[in-house]
Amino acid sequence: MIGTFSALLISVLILGPAVTQEPQVDSFTGLHERAREVERTLVTLRADFVETTESDLLAERITARGTMVASRPLRVLLRYDEPERKILLIDGNEMRMVWLERREEEKMPLGEIEKAVDKYFYRVSQKELRRHFDIQVSSDPGLPGTHQIDMIAKSKQVKQGLDRLQIWVEESTLFMVKMRMIYPAGVGSKTIELSDLRANVPIEDEEFQIPLPPHPQTRQ
Repeated sequence: MIGTFSALLISVLILGPAVTQEPQVDSFTGLHERAREVERTLVTLRADFVETTESDLLAERITARGTMVASRPLRVLLRYDEPERKILLIDGNEMRMVWLERREEEKMPLGEIEKAVDKYFYRVSQKELRRHFDIQVSSDPGLPGTHQIDMIAKSKQVKQGLDRLQIWVEESTLFMVKMRMIYPAGVGSKTIELSDLRANVPIEDEEFQIPLPPHPQTRQ
């Protein structure tokens, strides 16, 4: 579920509205409007990613690396190269995960998760976002040329699955370059960093096809 949710958030926060700081009385409100304009121009995206998972249940953090392609309306493919080769595909309301060496495959409908993302993140105004989150915008000296948006969950519904969401966006493009999800009850966190972002580049349908290994086993 954590991997699925992270991929969904990548898709809506990159191909959907982003927010950042602007020299206005209310920086969040001003940039939320600007980001809506940017959103209309985005159709596809390519990027490299590093995904770090931390938890008290893990002896040490897990760092995964790979590449991502995404296109509207909702297709995202994450190709993990290390530490284990696997592919995660979100296509419409279905998620598929394929572990290439293990020859295993898992499918999951995303109807309820997609509804939650729409309700609390994507199809909402900045006023509605503030109903669910305490939001602060600041600079991060550790990532020059970016601004950090810190969203602390305050509604009971959001707190059930997410305690805090942090997003770093480029000043010039409003593209997200880093995201951290902190989960409730000490479950841990997941951080995703993007690099070599290329927007509106050609992406063929074939790139979203998963090369299944021979005789894959389906997880129940």
